[in-house]
Amino acid sequence: MMIAIYIRVSTEDQVKEGYSLEVQRECLKSFAKREGFEIFRAYQDDGISGYSTERPALKELLKDAEQKKFDLVLVYKIDRFSRNLKDLLNLVDKLSSYGVGFKSATEPFDTTTSAGKLMFQQLGSFAEFERNRIAERVFPGMIKGVQQGNWQGARYSPYGYRYNKTEKLLEIDEEEANVVKIIYTMCLAGKSICSITEYLTKKKYRNRKGNIFTTKLIGDILKNRIYAGKLVWNRHHYDKTKKTKKGYAYIKNSPDKIIIAQGKHKPMISEEDFELAQEKLKIRRIEIKKKAGDYPLSGILYCAKCNHKYLGRSAISNHRTGAKKRWYRCSAYQTSFIRCKNKGIKSLEIESEVAEILETLLKNDKLKTSRWTNMTAANFPVFAESAKTDLEKVKNRLKTNLEKQSKLTDAYLESLLSEELYKQKNEGLRQEEEELKKRIALQEVREIERERSKDYLNRVEEFLEGYDPNKKVMDKETKKLILNLLFKNIKIAHKKIFAFNLFAPFNFLFFEEKNKCQPENLKRVMKNRPRKFISGLSAVR
Repeated sequence: MMIAIYIRVSTEDQVKEGYSLEVQRECLKSFAKREGFEIFRAYQDDGISGYSTERPALKELLKDAEQKKFDLVLVYKIDRFSRNLKDLLNLVDKLSSYGVGFKSATEPFDTTTSAGKLMFQQLGSFAEFERNRIAERVFPGMIKGVQQGNWQGARYSPYGYRYNKTEKLLEIDEEEANVVKIIYTMCLAGKSICSITEYLTKKKYRNRKGNIFTTKLIGDILKNRIYAGKLVWNRHHYDKTKKTKKGYAYIKNSPDKIIIAQGKHKPMISEEDFELAQEKLKIRRIEIKKKAGDYPLSGILYCAKCNHKYLGRSAISNHRTGAKKRWYRCSAYQTSFIRCKNKGIKSLEIESEVAEILETLLKNDKLKTSRWTNMTAANFPVFAESAKTDLEKVKNRLKTNLEKQSKLTDAYLESLLSEELYKQKNEGLRQEEEELKKRIALQEVREIERERSKDYLNRVEEFLEGYDPNKKVMDKETKKLILNLLFKNIKIAHKKIFAFNLFAPFNFLFFEEKNKCQPENLKRVMKNRPRKFISGLSAVR
């Protein structure tokens, strides 16, 4: 019988229970040899909790099980597979549906009989019970540890510190600490996070991974009390009633549950400087909010080359008078290590082009009545059903593709195909697989967009009821609101609009009005645009 062995440890297991990877592996190999099993592969998850099913090796195991590459999964104990009873039963049921059995080397049971299934569920219950007991014991201990000034740890120590395992203490890393002090000094001098980012990049400072500093990392450093000698713990928790694609939802805790204590580590800055930095950041946020009205396209303007946002920036156009001009520039150089060469665009130029598109849309008579609501995708059941059918067809094509790849691989392994012929045929299938996966992802995104929330439609309707189409000058707040309600994004390339997407149903209304009577100014916007500009107009095609 061909079997797969699965081994897992978390840090807690290694320290407290002694289930090291090598111990599990040797035990399972010995068991397989005694029983006459042939091992297909050992799947290993290192340092990952058994309470989550988001484990790389486990996912590979399930994928191979579906392709029937082995007949049985062997584990040291069932809590190595999962500590959550519901997940454990679901995983074993999934293996069973693939025709793959499940067995523990140290806990005898047979899931093919009623008594065996009962015993299996009982063992799973005990595994989950033990996991809950561990959590109940560990949490109060961690609270006590924080209150005593001990850093409770994470995957990585905070930038500027190194964790001394022997002393169980955070120690200052002089090189990184120097950067932290520069960041705080510049902030206290009134510099923005973007300015600090630019300075560190120009001076060739690099983060721990060797990349340039991002605005997010600098913001996190400026908001972290650990640099003032404090420990802040229990800010968030995992809500096990809400699942996401990556696991459980990460929820903020109420202020009364957050613990702030004096740490044993040496601070890098004084508490007074930390509080002053928070005040500076608060003032900066207020200023940015006030300036947002000067850049109504911020938030919807994107770079067509690197997909980063275009942000509003001002530049001195006349040094003698101090006059400034407004621009929109790609934010890639501020927020990542991408060196995008897409040029900035004058705000007046881009805002004029967008105003022309907006003017065309707002002329549509349906916006003045409730008739626009009849054009939402929700009221196009045939259209929506057609899109779902297309998605199923693409998924079926992907399934067929994967089956062909599997058969082709089997033929090659059995020496029925030469290596050259195998590579030639498999390359075409792999390319088709990637293309189909992209199409599925795109169609699923469109399906989400099609099912716009009722709250969104209500906000649009509320705005349109109070909107005066005869009003020639629109205030900043109104302009910003309508742009964010109607436009999903506008992409810029070569100082021009490359493509734009309107939310449904406004994409339909725009085309309807444009086809009815295309004004000269809109012709100028559309003239000499690449084909993608035209195809990119609608959010749902």
